[in-house]
Amino acid sequence: MAEKIKLGIIGAGKISEVLHIPNAYFSEYVQLVAVSDKNEERLHFFKKKLNDERIHFYTEYHDMLQKEDIGAVVVALPNFLHAKVSLDALEMGKHVLVEKPMATNSQEASQMVQLAREKKKVLMTNHSQRFFPHHQRAKEIIDSGMIGEVRLVKTMFGHSGPESWSPTATWFFQKDSAMFGALGDLGVHKVDLIRYLTGLEIIECTAMINTLEKQGNVEDIASAVLKLSNGGFATLDANWITKGLEENYFVIYGEKGTLKIGQTNPSKIDIYLLKPTGLHGEITLKPLFTNEDPYWKMPVIDHFAKVCLGLEKPIVQPEDGMIAVKVVEKIFESSKKGGFVKVND
Repeated sequence: MAEKIKLGIIGAGKISEVLHIPNAYFSEYVQLVAVSDKNEERLHFFKKKLNDERIHFYTEYHDMLQKEDIGAVVVALPNFLHAKVSLDALEMGKHVLVEKPMATNSQEASQMVQLAREKKKVLMTNHSQRFFPHHQRAKEIIDSGMIGEVRLVKTMFGHSGPESWSPTATWFFQKDSAMFGALGDLGVHKVDLIRYLTGLEIIECTAMINTLEKQGNVEDIASAVLKLSNGGFATLDANWITKGLEENYFVIYGEKGTLKIGQTNPSKIDIYLLKPTGLHGEITLKPLFTNEDPYWKMPVIDHFAKVCLGLEKPIVQPEDGMIAVKVVEKIFESSKKGGFVKVND
C-alpha cells in the first residue's frame, strides 16, 4: 500500500469534474478528503456522483482548511482567485496544485513562489501539457541533439471557446474574473511548453490581440512573435475562434531537422532529418484524452502527490508558473504599445 496524501479540492467546476476529482479519487497516492465550492448545486452533483461518506463538502474553503486534516489542496477556481486562495492554503501549511494561469499578474505569482519557499511547501501550476506522452518523447528527442539547435518554433492552440465545453463558464469572458482570454486559457500552455521543450527562455515579444466574436471584454484571438534566448524565434497563436476542429500543435525547426508534434495527426510526432540522408520518421503515441472523454486520465495529480510525499522531483517548478504569467503579461503590453517589449524589463 502506497503512502497517501490527504487532499482537498477547492473549486468544483468542469476542470475538477473531468480531471482533478476523478484523478484524485482513483489515485493510489491520494486520499480525497473534501471538496469545496460556493455553488451548492455543484457540491450536490459530486455528493451524488461519488456517493462516498468519507468525502466532506464545504461551501467555504476556509472552513475546509480549518476543519479537515489535509496536507494538500488543488485550487481550481476562476483565475482572479488563484493567488488569494493559494496564499491562504500555503499560509496554513498546505501543499498547493493551482490551475493555470497561476495568477492574474506576475506580482501575485511572485508572492506565491516566495511564500511556498518560506513555508517549504510544494507549489505547482497545472501546466498539464508537459505531461502529454508526445511532449515527453519530443523533449527526449530535442535533448538528444538529433535536430540540433532550435531556430524556430511554431505553435498554436485554438478551439471554438470554453462555452462549448463548460456551459457555466461565463467567467472566462470577463476581465475582472479571468484577466486574460484565449491567451491565459490556451496560450499560457504553449508559452510554458516553449520553455520546457526547447530549454530556452523567452526574452522579447511583440503581439496583436483582438476580440472578434465573443461577448465579453477579453481577447478571443492572439498572435505573438517571441524572441528566444539563443536568438531563435517562436510564433504563438491562441484563439477561441477555431471552428470544426481543435488545433493544438507544436513544430520545432532545428539546424539539422524538423519535429512536428500533433500537426499532421493529434497522436503523431513527425521527424524530418536532412543528414546523414533525407528522412521522414513517425512516432505514434496514444493521446491522453479528448474533450469528449468523461474524465481525463492524466498523471498530474499522481505526480503532485508523489512530489508532496518526497517520492519524485517536480516536473513543474514554482517559478515556471510565474514566468508563464509574466510572458503573457508582456504579450499584452506589446500589443498595446504596438512594438517589441523585453520580458525582463
